[in-house]
Amino acid sequence: MTRYSKTQRVRRIIEMLDVNHSTTINQLAEYFTVSHMTIRRDIEELQKNGQVKVIFGGQVIKGFINESPEYKDKAQHHIAWKKEIALQAYKLLRPGEIVFMDGGTTVKQLAWLIDIPLTVITNDISTAYILNDRPNIKLLICPGELVRESRSAYCTETLRYLSEHYTDLAFIGADGFDENYGAMTTTQSKADCKWMAMSRAAKSVLLVDKSKHNVFCHYKITDLAEFSQVIVNSDSLMR
Repeated sequence: MTRYSKTQRVRRIIEMLDVNHSTTINQLAEYFTVSHMTIRRDIEELQKNGQVKVIFGGQVIKGFINESPEYKDKAQHHIAWKKEIALQAYKLLRPGEIVFMDGGTTVKQLAWLIDIPLTVITNDISTAYILNDRPNIKLLICPGELVRESRSAYCTETLRYLSEHYTDLAFIGADGFDENYGAMTTTQSKADCKWMAMSRAAKSVLLVDKSKHNVFCHYKITDLAEFSQVIVNSDSLMR
């Protein structure tokens, strides 16, 4: 059995959070075979240094994601995972449906696959650019101010437009998700627009890759149970 000094424990906790994004006091106490009080003292030290945060239920995270990475950076990450998710999502489509496609690089991968007659509503200019070349797609682009980092529109004008358009299916992206805290994103306006698109859809599907599991943001979109389906490239997380 490995015995860790306080310095080694603290360093190892940070390493674990780099990989898994979150853990709990109970899990850490069991892993290090020390008391809960010992772990709490370690965590308190890390909190004072601004290295971790403790949220409801004793869950320990490195911090909240306050902004999305640059689009060009996200587009290069986990491409194979996103293609796998997109392929599963494509199987849900039926000719003639009205579909909302949210912003994000995972939803964009779905756009490359679409080759059936659909009406597509999107707030993402990259997705719109791809679908513009498909003659069997009727394309509706949401109005509003473009967020350059995400290449998508999320504002009051976008929200109003989404509230007026009902769809058969909505594909939604997120910046983080967790079984207890739901799907999350980095701004209130993004959360509002995503929720509105969901509420106007007969069926809503969350598309996220497993790297976003246990990533926490300040703004909740909704509970995972509110989605008709969650597609993620992990059998244990699929719902």
